[in-house]
Amino acid sequence: MTDEQQPITIKISEFEGPLDLLLHLIRQNKMDIYDIPIAAITQQYLDYLHSMRALKLDIAGDYLVMAATLMTIKSRFLLPQPEPEDDDDLEDDTDPRDSLVAELLAYKVYQEAAGELRTKEQERHQHFTREAMLVPADLSAPKLTAGITLDDLQAAFRQLVAKRRRVRPLTKTVVAETVNIDERMVQITTQLQDRPHGMDFADLFTVNASDEMLVTTFMAVLELTKQDQVSLQQAAPLTPIHLYLRQDEQHDEH
Repeated sequence: MTDEQQPITIKISEFEGPLDLLLHLIRQNKMDIYDIPIAAITQQYLDYLHSMRALKLDIAGDYLVMAATLMTIKSRFLLPQPEPEDDDDLEDDTDPRDSLVAELLAYKVYQEAAGELRTKEQERHQHFTREAMLVPADLSAPKLTAGITLDDLQAAFRQLVAKRRRVRPLTKTVVAETVNIDERMVQITTQLQDRPHGMDFADLFTVNASDEMLVTTFMAVLELTKQDQVSLQQAAPLTPIHLYLRQDEQHDEH
């Protein structure tokens, strides 16, 4: 090796920091985190650092700072403590381990939260999301009358729902809906057969119609336009939408 070459130092990181190492030692020895035997934990912590040095591994400065903190706390326990003169001095005599225990408890909370997130990440890796795809060119879409878009129909539906909710009574009786989309389609075409001049979109809904009936009716209108059974017309933007039964459908019925 030439003088210009630097020795390669390999750092093995078993722990994410000094608090992580302390928690490991506490769990391994089944110690009470609220009553840490400071002499034993300090000795084990220093033994670990000495083993890292023996293996010629780099030791981060945070580990050395924690070692100094542990030795300081240990020295405070070894020094003789004066007898408290009164109750006030007894209350002020705080445990030198308190700040260390608080740090360990806070770190433990974040460590457990990180473990839960790691588990969720592993579970998410078992799922595969399909990439966005273009709409197929041969997809059958609702055929609306020229000049009327699906947004227009949705806007009319939103206005209708808002109007119904404003006039809806504060109390009502909840009953199960018995009409599905197919049945509602038949009902709508039957209504249009009796009205050669068509009817307004809003007239399909009764004042007391439930939310389920509103949605069912809206989906039925979309399906009827998709099947070319109903045509929609609008005299001008934002004006009521009018429904007509297509001429070929009227002829088929007659």
